[in-house]
This record gives sequence, structure tokens and C-alpha cells, in this order.
Amino acid sequence: MKHYSLTSTTFTGEVTFVFNDDGLLQSFDQSGAGLSEAQQVFLLRQLPRDLPDIEKFLKTSPTAVFTEIKQNITFEMFWDKYNEKIRSSKKRTQRAWQRLKATDQVRAYNFILKYESSLYPGTQKKYAETYLNAELWNN
Repeated sequence: MKHYSLTSTTFTGEVTFVFNDDGLLQSFDQSGAGLSEAQQVFLLRQLPRDLPDIEKFLKTSPTAVFTEIKQNITFEMFWDKYNEKIRSSKKRTQRAWQRLKATDQVRAYNFILKYESSLYPGTQKKYAETYLNAELWNN
């Protein structure tokens, strides 16, 4: 099974897709997205029915972003990688983590190194909960 998330600047939230091991669409869920009626019609007409169709779909919608959810990132994995344990509250950070969708958890985790490399010398990282609440990976 492969899980994907569809996001776009033209709507809020995300549409999730599940493809089976043969690459065929097994299910999709648009309940987490704020789609207009026209966007729903577009999605149903252009729906990627197998994995190669994703590329075709992306060509029809320049603002669409498909993200494969490859891994289940746990809070402990994030907490260890972010490594700001002295100044950050683990409880508040864990609450912020639990409010995130799985795709945002993956993005937040994967963005840590890029965030750290963007800091000016001598600048401290944000508290871990602030990093999550500010959704810096979306900038």
C-alpha cells in the first residue's frame, strides 16, 4: 500500500489517496479538504486511477502537490531529531505534534535540517512547539 496526500494553494486541507501494491487506486478521501463544487468535479474527472496517472494529474493542475507518505514518524523520532530538549516543553510539543496530520508530521520532520541550516550563526532554534505551531515547513 502507498499513501499519498494531495494539497494545493487553491484549497485548504488535503485529499488522501491509497494505492494498492499493484499501483491501482484503492480509495481516496476528500473529507479533509475544503473543496468548492467545481474543484470536486475537477478532482472526480481527473482522478488518478493508478500511480502513473499522478504525473498526468499534476500536469492538469499546476498548483497541485502530491506527497507520498512513506513513513510513520513518531513523536519521539521528531523530538530526538529536533534536539531542543532543554528550552522546549516536551508535553506542549507532543500536544502540538498530535494536532498535526500525518503528512504534516512527515514534512515537519523532514524540514528540520533545512530549517537549522537557514539559521544565522549565533541564532537559537525556536522552541520545538513553536516550530510545529508556526508550520515553518510551509514557508
